[in-house]
Amino acid sequence: MHKNKLLIKPVLSVFSFLCLLSPLSAEIKMTPVANASLLGGKYYLDSEAASFNGRLDLFLSPVLKLGENNTLIPIYSWNYSGTQDIQELAGGGVLTRQRQAHTLSLKHVYTREFNKYKPRFSYSKALVQETKDEDWGDGLFDYTTMSFGVEAEQEKPHGTFTESYDYSLVSYPNYSTLLSQSQTVIDTATFNELAANAGKDTMDNAGHRLALGYTWFPEPLTMQAGYDLTYRTYGDQPVINEPATGQPSFSSDKRTDLVQNLSLTATRALKPLVLNAVLRGAWLSSNQNSYDSSRTKYIEDYYSYTEVGFAPSMSLALKNGTQFGLALDWRRLAYTGRLRQDESGNYSRSKINQTVWLSSLSARYPVYKKLFARAVYNYQVSSSNMRYEASYRYNYRASTYLVGVEWEF
Repeated sequence: MHKNKLLIKPVLSVFSFLCLLSPLSAEIKMTPVANASLLGGKYYLDSEAASFNGRLDLFLSPVLKLGENNTLIPIYSWNYSGTQDIQELAGGGVLTRQRQAHTLSLKHVYTREFNKYKPRFSYSKALVQETKDEDWGDGLFDYTTMSFGVEAEQEKPHGTFTESYDYSLVSYPNYSTLLSQSQTVIDTATFNELAANAGKDTMDNAGHRLALGYTWFPEPLTMQAGYDLTYRTYGDQPVINEPATGQPSFSSDKRTDLVQNLSLTATRALKPLVLNAVLRGAWLSSNQNSYDSSRTKYIEDYYSYTEVGFAPSMSLALKNGTQFGLALDWRRLAYTGRLRQDESGNYSRSKINQTVWLSSLSARYPVYKKLFARAVYNYQVSSSNMRYEASYRYNYRASTYLVGVEWEF
């Protein structure tokens, strides 16, 4: 019950604040924005079909115009997915059966001449089920995220600059070290030493994110360039040292990750057709290592990787509200330290690489006023030189089809 209270409190606080605003000024104008979709479909993993399940998305935003230069944008969103899919969790691909997430955010936009300043706050709670008999709130990978930050935007004759900073706190209330399960295979003295230094809330982290962007308009294109850097600290996850006595030891240093992303986007509008292409690169540098106790194997630089990607897409929007979309996303990830294993788990000297292709097809057709029929099809192929998949999935073929209705206001 206390988990639900954690979500309800910030929701009530924000909506109470919005209610108090109404008598303060006659200039306040509210523009409600809403969108909801209900879809049903199937998920296929390596040609094996899961049962028919649904997906629900809800978006609510009563946009408040507080005056000529001030706008308050509260947003509540909820999404539920009952179809199986593979999610990137805790450093690898995890098969999930059901997921839902609640997000509440609040943004204030202050406009002065050609500049905008946007302080913001958000709170989200994600629930993940890996098995059918798992209750909501008991998932190993359930997590909450709280973040606040500010964005600045300057419009110039040759383009628009944006800068932003965000601070976030991520908590995994049900995730703790599995060392407690190892007492039967480790001698008591070693177990007590490790347990005292291993940490408990090892996935909880805090992040500082700085982002820079620039948009310009070389006819007939719209171009966007972006760069962001995130420094993430894991306050209860000590760095694993190379074992000197056959068992791992822990440093007094804590895990830190540095993530950098660079992207370049080109858009061309040929009404009613819009073409888009994104070229991106990413680099994660981590000081954390790993130790495989079942094979007494120490692996240095376990989480670091480089990634490149390319994502072309096109969309067609007709005057009657009919829409079609086609998208392709390719990415190539190469770990700098994580070692490849064969089917039996034996290590080799080569490092793991992974290539993912994702193709998406979508359509929306107006049924009545703001009610639309909608269909989505996704097909994903992941291939890797990693063959041992007891913990994470690296090689798979997955497809999803969803059909249903969408309403917008």
